[in-house]
Amino acid sequence: MLFLLAAVAAASSLVADDLTISAVTIAFRGRQLTAEAKLLPFLSPETSQRLASGLPTTTLWEIRLFAARAFWPDGLKDERRYEVTATYRPVNSDWTLQKRLDGKLLETVTVPTVGEAAEALSRLPAFPVFTMGNHLLGKQLVVKVRCIHGSGISLGVIPTSMDTGWTRSRIFVWSGERP
Repeated sequence: MLFLLAAVAAASSLVADDLTISAVTIAFRGRQLTAEAKLLPFLSPETSQRLASGLPTTTLWEIRLFAARAFWPDGLKDERRYEVTATYRPVNSDWTLQKRLDGKLLETVTVPTVGEAAEALSRLPAFPVFTMGNHLLGKQLVVKVRCIHGSGISLGVIPTSMDTGWTRSRIFVWSGERP
């Protein structure tokens, strides 16, 4: 029984060994913290095949802000979910990209090629993800990012997701509004 529980736990989230996230780049625009990252080497073969076949294809980026701690686990301060769905439109022979933040539609754009759709799926663009408040002044903080880029079934019945694992930004200290 213990072996079965360990197998289920291991299968619940598959980490793709071939995909990683480039360094997480953070910047400030006033009180807004932006984060940027890319999948390397690009998309997984399964995700690329799904996209090329014309099926709606989604990547989900999880972005979390933590208080960086030396001797115990980092303390979660806030989290966001950025999602991009690419859908082929056969009548126009182009791709529609729907971009969402925390489930709310940010924008819908159309791109002419599958390559541009794949680029949008494999990139977390630099946009404001967190608003820095006074409660974060003087604290050591870190941003962690991961990308969920596929799903499947393990052992015939257990739903699984393929993700990159977490990648950390540099540790920084919020010292108030910056120009």
